[in-house]
Amino acid sequence: MGLQRSRVAPVSLSKKLKRIILNMLFPLAFWVLLALLFLGYYEMQYVQITRNVSLSSKFSMDFKETIDLKMYYYTVGSKQQTTLPISDVEDAIKLADSLRQTTYRKESTRTLQNILEYCDNLEKKMYMIKNTKDYDSRQVQLENNIYVLTKLIQGKIIDYIYYEAGYMASLEKKMANNIRMVILLAVLFVCGTILFLLHYGLRFSKSVTVPIGELCKNINLVGGGEFTLPQINSDYVEIAQLNSGIQKMSKQISQLLKSAKEEEELQHKTQLQLLQAQINPHFLYNTLDTIVWLVESGQYEEAVNMLTNLSVFFRTMLSKGNDIITLGEEIMHTNSYLDIQKVRYQDILEYSIDIPEELKGVKVPKLTIQPLAENALYHGVKEKRGMSKISITGEVKGEDILLTVTDNGIGMQPDKLEAIKNALLHSERIGFGLSAVHERVKLYYGDSYGITINSEYGKGTTVQVRVPEKIEHLS
Repeated sequence: MGLQRSRVAPVSLSKKLKRIILNMLFPLAFWVLLALLFLGYYEMQYVQITRNVSLSSKFSMDFKETIDLKMYYYTVGSKQQTTLPISDVEDAIKLADSLRQTTYRKESTRTLQNILEYCDNLEKKMYMIKNTKDYDSRQVQLENNIYVLTKLIQGKIIDYIYYEAGYMASLEKKMANNIRMVILLAVLFVCGTILFLLHYGLRFSKSVTVPIGELCKNINLVGGGEFTLPQINSDYVEIAQLNSGIQKMSKQISQLLKSAKEEEELQHKTQLQLLQAQINPHFLYNTLDTIVWLVESGQYEEAVNMLTNLSVFFRTMLSKGNDIITLGEEIMHTNSYLDIQKVRYQDILEYSIDIPEELKGVKVPKLTIQPLAENALYHGVKEKRGMSKISITGEVKGEDILLTVTDNGIGMQPDKLEAIKNALLHSERIGFGLSAVHERVKLYYGDSYGITINSEYGKGTTVQVRVPEKIEHLS
């Protein structure tokens, strides 16, 4: 304990509280920044309105005079204007659309909509003049349609400028009032906060550091295995509650430590029971149906072999209640399972088991390999819908044993493989067989052991289980 304390420099609660006081100044800076953003918002609106008024003023000065003159020349057949000034109207429409994107007042938006409608009508009237050959009729249309529409458009622009200018004036007044209010609130907030921190922060720090320091000593005693703690007196209710909670915690930890080993052993058994519970009843039904079919078709030898394999499968599953069996027994269990399935899936399934004889006496948790072979069959071989092979191998790697189940089935998409790897890394439940085997191996041997998986879509999947070679203490 003394060596551990010397490595880590202790930090008093008083210093921590002073740091908290300083850190509380950062929200003040954030509040001021928020106020600046608030003011920036008003400035942005002001700039937009100024831009809108400037563009619309230019629009008002140039548009009517230009269109009226060009249409007059076009109507009388002057060489100065041989085509309709449609481009001028289109430019006006684009300008109105541009203004509408930065206009948010209801009256101004409605005015821009009217301008767009008048411009659209103006284009139609221009084409009517183009399609009219009679000179007098063209002059009448020019007077009654073109000049009227340009006058209406100019009037609406004047209305738009009036509305925007009015809003600009109200915005200036509102912005000035808000600026004064923000500055006043900021000053009051900053001054009040600083005075509060200076006056109460230091007093609170002194009144809390001593009892909290004593609580920390008690916690260190609990961490060192000492569960008889001195009482701590304090005028604060919270500290008294902490002291009472730590006292109760120290007593409960002592009891929890005593029952931890029993709970861990119970968890081992529960994991095995859950893994055994995954046996799909359809496997038994299908196997029995297959045996009946073999007998009815006169294939008595094959039926006897299948019954023998089924007997071996369930005898190994029970194992007289033992959770730890030899690797040879686990291989026999897996072999009987694959033999049964090969009868049903003989057109798509091949398998091989290559475990060195010297490893068959090593003891491993029951149901370490068979669930992986089952996963390979149902998620790899069957999905491929063609002849595939499951290979089971074992080898010594240093002081560990590496058991590998490989199939050349359909494999996994990268996103699914990544999800399974993450689930195994964080002990999450994804695919009961893989998760159960992985968690049980880690429970027995530690976090450095368990399952690793690699797969490539269209080529197959490889699952490896790493266990220590010497596990006599588990038997």
